Amino acid sequence: MIDSKTTITCVGDIAPIRTAQDHFMSDNQSLKKYFEEIFFESDVVFCNLETPLTRAKSVRENKKYIFKAVPEIINAFPDQFVYSIANNHILDYGEEGLQETIKHLSEKGIRFAGAGNNLQEAVRPVVINCRGKSLGFLACADKRYQPATENRPGIFPAIPDLLLPKISQLKSTVDLVVVSIHMGMEYIPVPAPVMIKLSNDCREAGADAVFFHHAHCVSGYTISKNGITLWGVGNFLFPDSSKNHFKPWFETTTWSIIHEVNRGIIDLKINPYIIDSDGIPKNADSKRGARIRKRIELISDKINHGDSLIWLRVKNICSYSYAKLFITNYADIARRKGLLNMFKQITTSIQALFTEKS
Repeated sequence: MIDSKTTITCVGDIAPIRTAQDHFMSDNQSLKKYFEEIFFESDVVFCNLETPLTRAKSVRENKKYIFKAVPEIINAFPDQFVYSIANNHILDYGEEGLQETIKHLSEKGIRFAGAGNNLQEAVRPVVINCRGKSLGFLACADKRYQPATENRPGIFPAIPDLLLPKISQLKSTVDLVVVSIHMGMEYIPVPAPVMIKLSNDCREAGADAVFFHHAHCVSGYTISKNGITLWGVGNFLFPDSSKNHFKPWFETTTWSIIHEVNRGIIDLKINPYIIDSDGIPKNADSKRGARIRKRIELISDKINHGDSLIWLRVKNICSYSYAKLFITNYADIARRKGLLNMFKQITTSIQALFTEKS
């Protein structure tokens, strides 16, 4: 029998590393109960796992930010979680780290999508039967991160010619399709033109919901007759890796999409949280919760009312936090790959911010 309403909660980047890992390892069961309380109304929670689960020693390259978590830490999360592993950190410990992550999740029966030992595995969706309905989940990421090939491990690259047919194929077999995309500019809460076009194309192909993450800050949302897009879901569980003290890093929400049989998506519920010094989300007080909601609504209005987003992007690029991040990241690229490669990446990033090219 079909239950009319289904709740799918989307949250952003989860990285149970460093202080968060210490917290988890000392109090695993209490944290699992805590997350069960947060998500007790959710049938499915779709998140981005921003770290490999591995004990590998050898890093893929000596970059500034390198993440890993012990495999058993995943036991602290409730059973309704589905994990995207398509992101720029899942290969921090190379193919060994990715393969250990896949092995651990598979052996535990934990649902994941977005990366694999080859392209065929990476593009494979998660399908869940819930309340008499079938729900399909796809996960992909910016093609700059190691894309899987027919004979190489990697992520599902967010290339339209590859992604859109997979959405259409999945939609023909399930009642609801949700697509997770790891893409955007860090600390910039305004969607780039390439993201807007990709979201529109995904929804035309049959996606009911599309959500983006990677910017480490919340953005706005768009609801229309053919679905919903969450333009940036922020972090959810993430210590401040950069020590940049970028305030929006710590201000986040859960995004619960309510789907009803015959009516489609009927509501979006936003519940604000504050990420504490260990990287753990805690309920926001009324003042900070109101500020988070107001920011989301302001960005949503600008996106949805046809306002030019160019100056809003420029304003964010000129902020102190972004300037500091920019200098840190590109200096690291120059150190590892040389000045020419650094300038190429800067050009690519600027192009992605202001055009539909990526």
